[in-house]
Amino acid sequence: MRYVRRLIAILTGCAAWCVAAATVAGLLWARSRIVNAARAAGLPAPTMSVYANVSDLVGLASSCAEGRELGFLGRTAIHPRQLETIAASFRPTDAEVTAARAVLAAVASATESGRGALALEDGAFLDVAMVEGARKTLALAERS
Repeated sequence: MRYVRRLIAILTGCAAWCVAAATVAGLLWARSRIVNAARAAGLPAPTMSVYANVSDLVGLASSCAEGRELGFLGRTAIHPRQLETIAASFRPTDAEVTAARAVLAAVASATESGRGALALEDGAFLDVAMVEGARKTLALAERS
């Protein structure tokens, strides 16, 4: 993949895409592509564009949840009343924090005992990407 070495992040602007796609659901392919391009380029997870209806906090939360599932991390806001909904939507859940702590504890235990391969108590095998994800989850939780 070619990219500019000075590039530090990818952001989206979806208003024109919404018109072209006719529906927000039509954006799924483009949004997925943006997340994958950022990951392939070694960039941080992208931020979603604004949600234009400042009165529809339920719709905003739903849209943020969809974006989070795709791999977005955060969203730009068009109005201050949207900030708490956005923050809450991208904040790790208690279950995610607990799972991340279990991953890191298993890695620490395996390192101390000299084991090279490890699995969680539920049998899930751990790899480098899962450990990296656990660290990111805890870092995000600590910022919240």
